[in-house]
Amino acid sequence: MFQMRKFDYFQLAVAFAGLILFILLAIGYTHHLGYIDWIDQFGFKHIRQPVTPERSWFFRNITRAGNPKWTLIVMTATAIVALLVRKIDVAVFIVLNVGVFGLGVMALLKHVFHRPRPDIYHVISQGGFSFPSGHALNAVLLYGSLIVLVHYYLKQHDQVRYAIMTLFAALVVAIPLSRVYLGVHYLSDILAGFGLGAFFLIMSKELIFKYQTREVFEHAINSESSANHAE
Repeated sequence: MFQMRKFDYFQLAVAFAGLILFILLAIGYTHHLGYIDWIDQFGFKHIRQPVTPERSWFFRNITRAGNPKWTLIVMTATAIVALLVRKIDVAVFIVLNVGVFGLGVMALLKHVFHRPRPDIYHVISQGGFSFPSGHALNAVLLYGSLIVLVHYYLKQHDQVRYAIMTLFAALVVAIPLSRVYLGVHYLSDILAGFGLGAFFLIMSKELIFKYQTREVFEHAINSESSANHAE
């Protein structure tokens, strides 16, 4: 019923660009290269400033949408629904991205790099290490995965689909930015998490969903149903 499709080579190029970005930032941090300090100072100057009560309230609430506990809850709920409707590939996709990459690999990387958090005023209390940003990685992997699923499975409801995808895309951008504003991450942490997240998300999508989208699947079902009625 499903037809195999070719890899999206443009998206694969974006994925490897994200991986290269992560590698360059990791090398820059571990070898104390000058471009890391430039990136970080740029972030504090243009994202963090000015610190105001209104901006602090906004970013404190936005950052919660990328907290590990919340991402774990959303992942679990999505996986359960997928299993109930017998979409094993969807369950594997969301658990792999959020559970394995977003939470597991991230915890390992933080302990590998051991980068202290910025020595500036923190708008929120935050422990642990700084590089790469777990919130940035989780934002890309959780809400990016949901964008992919909405794109595949809401083809017949364009207005709802675009509204949901726009909301998730806004969170993918706003959650990482919130970490710089709140003073708990450097911009280089954010870019590293973002790049690595893009790599994991695109590679998992291309490898797991190696069939045409739901639009083609539904067309095939409708064609078969019409043929049966004609007989």
